[in-house]
Amino acid sequence: MPERTSLEDLEKAPHAEVFEERTPRTVRLQLTADERVPKHRHPESNVVLHVLDGAVELTLGDDVYDLEPGDIVRFDGDQDVSPYAVEDSTALVVFAPKETGN
Repeated sequence: MPERTSLEDLEKAPHAEVFEERTPRTVRLQLTADERVPKHRHPESNVVLHVLDGAVELTLGDDVYDLEPGDIVRFDGDQDVSPYAVEDSTALVVFAPKETGN
């Protein structure tokens, strides 16, 4: 049976786990204007970030990407990442485990 939830029902900020089962891990990222998540990595994951509302500057390594609602970015989590909210913003982030070589 599928799991179903609503982003509006999530209370934690800036990160709220969307589903109890964490494979793949799915998080609602909610940032207020001028809030930044410090540089960090997710080396075990491929990451998909979907901006739902607001405006986000996404720093990946040395590059900065200006994202608007509807923009979806997929990237390797084994690089420095730092989202910054230009204005109040909400994004859905999925951390898909990388396949391990046999």
